[in-house]
Amino acid sequence: MKRIVTLVSKEQAEVGHRFRVVNIPDECKTCRLFPVCLGRLTVGRSYKVVEVRPSMGQRCKITDGEMVPVVVEEAPIVGLLPLNKALEGVIVTFEGECAGCEDCPTDVVRIGEKIKIVKVLGRKSCKGKDFAIVEFFALGPPSPSKSGDVKTSRGPSRAPPSRPLSK
Repeated sequence: MKRIVTLVSKEQAEVGHRFRVVNIPDECKTCRLFPVCLGRLTVGRSYKVVEVRPSMGQRCKITDGEMVPVVVEEAPIVGLLPLNKALEGVIVTFEGECAGCEDCPTDVVRIGEKIKIVKVLGRKSCKGKDFAIVEFFALGPPSPSKSGDVKTSRGPSRAPPSRPLSK
């Protein structure tokens, strides 16, 4: 699992602590620490502190609290998937089939995004359909269209302009 060095409050700087990035306040985006703080994390994802490093005395622009460098790993997301996609170790495309059901992860995973199933936890029915409750990791943004440079009705590419597209 990919490890990320970031900053958390002194109260959160404890091995094993889990947290979820719900949103990033506008004030954070103008802070000089943003690139090494919330700028390294993804909104909607959960993280687990795996290592605490010595504090350098940085302070949060919003809370004025001490910020401590930590190493985090992304924690698995728990959500619903159709039974035919719920196989441990498999990478599938999230298509939002469970939209409108409780525990459907549409708030943290986008339709079209690749996910890797880690563990099948159980089953649940919703709206007359059966789903598996699974732990999974989101692997990144949705894949660009395979239609090459031809424009489609889906809008512009989701790839950031600063990242070269692979050939």
